[in-house]
Amino acid sequence: MKITKDINLYILGAGKVGMSIVQAFAQKDFKVTAIDISENNLKAGLDKIQNNLDHLIGKGKFEKDQKELILGRINQSTNFDDLSNADVVIEAVFEDIDLKKNLFKQIDNCVISKEALLLTNTSSLSISAIASATKRPGSVAGMHFFNPVPAMKLVEIVRGVETSDDTVEKIKELAGLLNKTAIISKDSPGFIVNRLLNALFVEACRIVEEGVGTPCDIDTGLKLGLGHPNGPFELIDNLDAIPLIIEVCEHMSQELGSRFKPPVWIKNYEKAGRTGKSSGKGIYKY
Repeated sequence: MKITKDINLYILGAGKVGMSIVQAFAQKDFKVTAIDISENNLKAGLDKIQNNLDHLIGKGKFEKDQKELILGRINQSTNFDDLSNADVVIEAVFEDIDLKKNLFKQIDNCVISKEALLLTNTSSLSISAIASATKRPGSVAGMHFFNPVPAMKLVEIVRGVETSDDTVEKIKELAGLLNKTAIISKDSPGFIVNRLLNALFVEACRIVEEGVGTPCDIDTGLKLGLGHPNGPFELIDNLDAIPLIIEVCEHMSQELGSRFKPPVWIKNYEKAGRTGKSSGKGIYKY
């Protein structure tokens, strides 16, 4: 199979990340189908894409007629059997290993082409474990995007124990057609980027816990002292990612040691409903 913009491309999961991936491909002239079990999720996801495009038009990044072209490249479905003719499937559902393994077993049974790429957008879970649910682990790999997907230039390719060289090369070609730079990681919790981010986040939480500095001081220090565009706390708030990063850090601490274990105070923030900016409260109040 040759990787071109004419491939049969499917994104599983119509949540925030999944639909952001759909938008990124549609903006680069791919026809793409979003699949989700919920019609409401699909509708909400498409509404979000329309709002995103309207925002870009308002900033002069797109013309109005381009919006209609982009939306015209997006199809939606609640029928899993539509995957039968897929060349590339990218799964982008919740970070739960059992859920992903069950999905990949279904994907494997549905997709007819043995050359098809079966990819997961997981940010931390084992590619080798996910691939073990299929009869073609060589075709399974991670293709980890970063939010907001249309704007971020990086893609992390993660190879499991059985991932073939051909699969990796094809994902690199796919990333190139999206005008994104690919880095390659071995199958390790958090891979490269999130391992760095999570280590930074946990240490920032410890600095607060020890009374060395406030979240505001830490964020300011990272921005003005190290040149980061955001500090770790405002980044996590903006992404509404407090529950996710706690879950991922707990998983990483089991695999890589206590240095990734988040302190109690930040876990209590999640229990109190402080999940990030959209909820009105995260590390900061909004």
